[in-house]
Amino acid sequence: MNTTTERVDGAFFQELKLPVEFVFIRHGESEGNASGVFQGLLDFPLTDRGREQARLRGQQLRSLPFCSRPELVGLYTSPMGRARETAELIAETAGFAKPLVVPALTELDTGVWTGKAWADVQSEAKELWPHFRAKSWAAIPQAESEEALYKRALLSWSFLRDQAIEHRLHGVIAVSHAGFLQWLFRVTMGCKSWFPLIPVQNCGMFRFKVEPIANHPAYIAWDTINEPLPPSL
Repeated sequence: MNTTTERVDGAFFQELKLPVEFVFIRHGESEGNASGVFQGLLDFPLTDRGREQARLRGQQLRSLPFCSRPELVGLYTSPMGRARETAELIAETAGFAKPLVVPALTELDTGVWTGKAWADVQSEAKELWPHFRAKSWAAIPQAESEEALYKRALLSWSFLRDQAIEHRLHGVIAVSHAGFLQWLFRVTMGCKSWFPLIPVQNCGMFRFKVEPIANHPAYIAWDTINEPLPPSL
């Protein structure tokens, strides 16, 4: 995989021969989300609501044009249980092949706040809280660094792009986490710090279109950012 690039731009996709839609989805609601906990690398299962969110997203994906041939859609997931179950439910609902686990898509390490609730850290870590508000996870001891997250996002994009090239895919769908999705988005702008943040709701969907241009860098565009779930289908 090529990880020497500093940004996921048109030149990054120049070897693609076919148009590809890259779709990034946050996992459904987990028990940690429901209880307001910083999950980080702790593995919480989905709630029943989270499972229903995943099924609903799978139904929506099935109706999208680039998913009309499921055999030409690659589905990838973080190794964490809440993401894997989301991906498996999407695959089952949309008729995709079993998702492939990609370790680089895992959530960021939230350091010393892992397993703690929002309400608790606001009251117990009063000196650290304003630093968190100003710098996000860069301010939290033992949390994964901005440099490491940027590099891991480049690695993830390189892997997904190479899968699209190798298998001549029409669509690439990756299920990940709110924190790391920030960086999968951020590297397409060359942004190496946490801010500005973007919203990422449970099962929120990000769609990134790539269209090759002969002898030129590819046309690239974010079509949707944090697209909410439809109320019903």
